[in-house]
Amino acid sequence: MTATTSEVVPPLHPTGPVLFTLVRDVDVSGVSGTGTVADGVVWPDGTVSVRWRGQRPSIVHWATLDDVKHIHGHNGATRIVLPATERERLGRIAEAHAKDAGPHGTTSGLCTECGLAHPCPTYVWATTERDLNAAWDPRDDEPESDAGDLFGEVPR
Repeated sequence: MTATTSEVVPPLHPTGPVLFTLVRDVDVSGVSGTGTVADGVVWPDGTVSVRWRGQRPSIVHWATLDDVKHIHGHNGATRIVLPATERERLGRIAEAHAKDAGPHGTTSGLCTECGLAHPCPTYVWATTERDLNAAWDPRDDEPESDAGDLFGEVPR
């Protein structure tokens, strides 16, 4: 069964490429081995470039991701793996910067990852709704009354 491109790749980002890897669970051909065997790019126009890893790397171009899956999928032996979305990555960051919890529900009030008072700046950044494609300056999230910079230095 061949999946359509829309089943494999989310709608293409209008301003940039979508990266993926080819992960081979079974080496049907006996040539490329198993694991991550290639890196790929779906370009904004839907065309695809794949660069094979290994002793004799090569680059091949396809009209669609369906073509890649049809030729190299080997009936499910090779998977197209997309990176985590920005929201998933931010969720993992926020999870890592959780409030310290000790035995019996006690807490120090500190972030488990960086040791700063919870919610630490990283947790706040990861959980604040914002345009993920916009540039971010950590000072944007600092209260206006804070005269110091990110490193606690006070201007003279």
